[in-house]
This record gives sequence, C-alpha cells and structure tokens, in this order.
Amino acid sequence: MKRSSLDQWILDKHGLDTFDREAVRSWQLARIRELIAYVKEKSRLYGGLYADLDPLESLEAFSTFPTIGSHELTERGRDMLCVSQSQIDRIVTLQTSGTTQKPKRVFFTRQDIDLTLDFFQHGMKTLCGPGDRALILFPAATPDSVGALLSTALRRLGLKVHCSGVEEAEDVFTSFPIDLVCGPASWVVEAAEKNSRFTVRSVLTSSEVLDRPMREALQHLWGAEVFDHFGMTETGLGGAVECEAHEGMHIRENDLYFEVLDANGRPPPLDHEGELVVTTLTRRGMPFIRYRTGDRGVMTERACLCGSRIQRIMWARRMERVT
Repeated sequence: MKRSSLDQWILDKHGLDTFDREAVRSWQLARIRELIAYVKEKSRLYGGLYADLDPLESLEAFSTFPTIGSHELTERGRDMLCVSQSQIDRIVTLQTSGTTQKPKRVFFTRQDIDLTLDFFQHGMKTLCGPGDRALILFPAATPDSVGALLSTALRRLGLKVHCSGVEEAEDVFTSFPIDLVCGPASWVVEAAEKNSRFTVRSVLTSSEVLDRPMREALQHLWGAEVFDHFGMTETGLGGAVECEAHEGMHIRENDLYFEVLDANGRPPPLDHEGELVVTTLTRRGMPFIRYRTGDRGVMTERACLCGSRIQRIMWARRMERVT
C-alpha cells in the first residue's frame, strides 16, 4: 500500500524532513498569525471583526476567535476581499436555498487558483500515472472550473484526458481504454450503469456524498478502486482526498486548517462528530477564517494504515438546517 501522495508535498511546503504533528501545528499557527495580520490590514470585514482581539498565542486560543458563515459571505462577501477587483481572476456564484436569499460569490486570484491546481496534481498521484487515460465528467468548459483544473493537473502528470457528459461517455469508452473516471458520485454511477461492459481501474468522486451502495456499485460494475474527495468552493475546490487505505480523506494541511465544533461552538472530544470549520491558510484574494461550512463530519489525527500522519476527515455530510 502506497503512502498518501500528499505526504511529501506537505513536508516540502512546511520545510520538514519527517512528518511531526507538533511541527505542523507550529507551522499552521505561524501561517494563521500572518493571515490575521494580513486581513486586519486589507479586509473591511475582518478588520472590524478582529479589531479588539488580543494577539494570537496558540491554536487553542484561535478556537475562541469568532466564526463566520454563509450569512457573512452573502451579505458582506466583498468586505472579505483583501485585493482589488483587478487582481481577481475568477468569481464563482453559488445559489443558496430559498428564492429570496442572495447568492454566495467566491473570489479567486490567479495565485489562489494555482494553489488548487498544485493540490490536484499531487493528490491525484495515488490514483494514476503517466500514460493513463482519464475521463472527466465534471463540467470543464469554463476556465478554472473543477473539471478544467483537474484536466490540467492530470495532463501535467502525463495522462491523456477526455472531458464529456454522462450521455457522451459511451463514445469515449468505445474509442479508448479508460483507466480513471472522475466526477460527481451520482454521475459516475450513472456512467458505470450505462457502460458496465468496460473496466476502469480507478474512480475519483466528489461534489456529493459517496455512500456505501454507490461505492460498491462502482466496484461491481467496473471493478474499480474508488477514491472519495471532500471539497467545496469556499475551500478553493480542493480539500481532502482518500489514499489506498480508504480510511478517511487526507487533508490539504499546507493550505487548509480544519476544526470540528459542537452545537455550542466548542471543540468536541477527539474523533467526535461536529460541524467542519475551515481556515484557508494561503488564500490571498478572499481568505476564509473559521468559516462554518455547513457540513458535519469527524476528523482524526490517528496514523493512517498507509503510514501517513496527515489529519483526515473520516466522513462528511450536509447539515440539516431549519430556515
């Protein structure tokens, strides 16, 4: 079993020779301190939010800082910005539930986008290699969308990449042997049901909850090894991805700091369920600091069977909200 392909990448980013949990925490604390100084100067929202807070002494103290959520993003999204509009390369608009609520808009600089591309390139090394052929079911026509970035990352790894919808997938399967399929879980299952006479070595699912019946269906229909990914637009699209052990998704710890909070906004005991809260450590355009994702999940620091000590999200699902 191969160790998570993110391990060496994260070590290199942290300037470490071996993976040490305390060294990683120290690195993350330093990045958070720099981030807070940056946003206090550059962002109207954070400048007001942190104006009277004491200097950050520890990650434990950081857990007492105010959180933000979808309300701040919809109502004061532009006040979260730390750069001018001329430095923004992409804006993603997310529709919220309900007809009267404003959409969420997430802004990215070119540097922010390149960070995601780097994560995709290194995270996918566990699933594929040079000479493989991939089918991308994520929409890829829009520049810097998930499908477009993933396609670029795979081509950098030496793969041949085809992008199509579920309905057109059969044309790709009949023309080429496909080693890897990537897409939203339900779309990939639909493609597998329509093209079950073919075999696929690896599958990456994202954007939706991958439940056990869906995973087993893909294993049965294609004989594929299935890898799940957790991410959202607010995390910069990429977030955490499974390794060959399939015991949780390894977090992009050099770019993201995750917490789990209980209903009272406090950290629950280790390995207990709560709401996932994320801080983007390296985003420059629109940083998210202690952002309540609206997803429930469980995180662990226990060593993975693959040998990695990267924190993992064991599972995640949308929270039920009363509006």
